Amino acid sequence: MGLFVIVFSCDEAYLEEIPKDFLSPENAFNDPQGFENAMVGVYDRVRDFWEGDWEAYMLFGNYTDYAFSYNPQDYTVQTSTYPWSEMNWNYAYLLLRDAQLIISRAENENVSWDSETQKKEIIAEGRFFRAWGHRLLAHMFGGVPIINEEISSPKTDFVRSSREEVYQFCKEDLGYAIENLPDAGKAPGRVGKAAAYHLLAEVNLCLHDWDGAINAASTVINDPNYELMTERFGRRTDMEGDVYWDLHQRGNTNRNTGNKETIWTIQFDYDLVGGGRGTNWELRWGPFLERTKDPDGENGFIKGENQYGRPVGHFTPTYWLQQTVWEDDWDDMRNSTYNIRREFYYNNPESNYYGQKVTKDVLIPLSQSYRYCQCFYMKACTEWDHPKLTKNDGRIFKDVYAMRLAETYLLRAEAYLGKGDKDNAAADINVVRTRANATSVNPADVDMDYLLDERARELAVEEMRTPTLMRLGLLYDRVKKYSYTLWADDSVTPTLGHETIQPHNNLFPIPQTAIDLNGGAVLEQNPGYD
Repeated sequence: MGLFVIVFSCDEAYLEEIPKDFLSPENAFNDPQGFENAMVGVYDRVRDFWEGDWEAYMLFGNYTDYAFSYNPQDYTVQTSTYPWSEMNWNYAYLLLRDAQLIISRAENENVSWDSETQKKEIIAEGRFFRAWGHRLLAHMFGGVPIINEEISSPKTDFVRSSREEVYQFCKEDLGYAIENLPDAGKAPGRVGKAAAYHLLAEVNLCLHDWDGAINAASTVINDPNYELMTERFGRRTDMEGDVYWDLHQRGNTNRNTGNKETIWTIQFDYDLVGGGRGTNWELRWGPFLERTKDPDGENGFIKGENQYGRPVGHFTPTYWLQQTVWEDDWDDMRNSTYNIRREFYYNNPESNYYGQKVTKDVLIPLSQSYRYCQCFYMKACTEWDHPKLTKNDGRIFKDVYAMRLAETYLLRAEAYLGKGDKDNAAADINVVRTRANATSVNPADVDMDYLLDERARELAVEEMRTPTLMRLGLLYDRVKKYSYTLWADDSVTPTLGHETIQPHNNLFPIPQTAIDLNGGAVLEQNPGYD
């Protein structure tokens, strides 16, 4: 956690070493542009969660009620030395380090700010991300060490604050952010007040402050600058589709494109140095088409082509996410053929079956056939819209949502449900369902399971499902209830995750590396882990 600040003692004075030939905290924070440059690094840290390795991607629903993996989904391997927890712990604390550095250095009297407002805005942005990172850690690990000051020398005596204390710390940071952030972000992908209110609604849910969550969410919902998109918009409206399809098209996610539902998006600019590689949702969530054979045993699909890119089925939607969650209203717009593809047609011109529909009987002899017959959530694809084709990537070339207004409605519904007000909870859910041309839910049918089902229908793939279930203490329950495999012969069997998950897996273990390096104090392990 050291921030590379070197201080030497020289009798009664201190000699501070300031590098001249490379950037450091000592020479980078002298003017507003230095802080802007540092904030770019903070956004890049956040983007790691969308762009990063396997362990980060599991936050989006792999090993939950959403999806399982062809890799062993054995929860017994989830120990303090397994990389699932360490990767996400490190990602979050690197973010907190960078955000805290901006917060601390902004108060230095030697910085030549143009105005007090300018200084407070950059601090507010830093405190938003300090809250975002702490809240994510609390969801995943429970109580964690709080970072509230710059750490300029090795520190080995961290202790865990309680989960409630962490959420309360987040709430204080978000109060400052709301007071000092601009109404809208300075540029696409930058956070403004609405993002802070949306995050505050979630934090208040964690504190069981139902009225606080309702008020925070209502501030965004009642803001005339934000509304659900109900008519087709943006790029590709000349193509067949619907408004939910439009929401997830490349070029449609940012507010400057006319999308008033957007609150905060993660930015990817594949053609710019430092612009990010893009999420590899296509690789993860799509069926393994490149190895799908035609009835002659030949490749039926082209690898890395413009239609589907390169999906390889790393994550397979559970039977529940593919079928069961839609059964009460199969005509829900979000389940349309534009948004979830269940039928595929051979696209390799060299195949004798070019243009013909793939039939499951060809897949049945294949091992891991569920990877080949799964549905494809098309928000995880840039179908016929890959500006840069590669045969080995499987990434999509679009900005993706971190927050949008549909989720704000569902957060407020959760707060109403917490208060026992099912009428208003149903009303908020039905705003989202009405946009999808789905049947309204009756208040008597609204409970936490139904709300999580609705989050799946609206937010699958794009939401961090694992932290959502962890903050509710329901990861174990939902995996036991819904984690089943659909095979090519239409049989349904429990996943390995279903068979091995235990109640203590509602939280990740504290990484053993963090415990071992913290020699000056005890960093207690979560119950159930060695």
